Amino acid sequence: MSPERQAYFRGKLLGLQADIEDDLNASKSASDVVELDTAIGRLSRMDAMQDQQMALELRRRQEQQLQRITNALKCIKNGTYGQCVRCRKPIAEERLELAPDVFLCVRCA
Repeated sequence: MSPERQAYFRGKLLGLQADIEDDLNASKSASDVVELDTAIGRLSRMDAMQDQQMALELRRRQEQQLQRITNALKCIKNGTYGQCVRCRKPIAEERLELAPDVFLCVRCA
């Protein structure tokens, strides 16, 4: 992969990283513990607990994606970005355009 394309993907990864960090900071309160309050009914409490679990799962997935982005940035620094970690063949740039944090080619995925 050319240095220009690596710089392009580095910028894309950094932008994605900033967006996810902003989302994580904004949604911090959504995953807080649901307080038991007698003012709300049992079904409302169950809805609140379900919303909390969904927020926790979204947060977990975003944290995992942040880790993949960090690893992809390290690969750019090492010169191995865009290379499948399993078969060592190049990952198609179309795939990297859609998901710049992937580490497997389509065949290995």
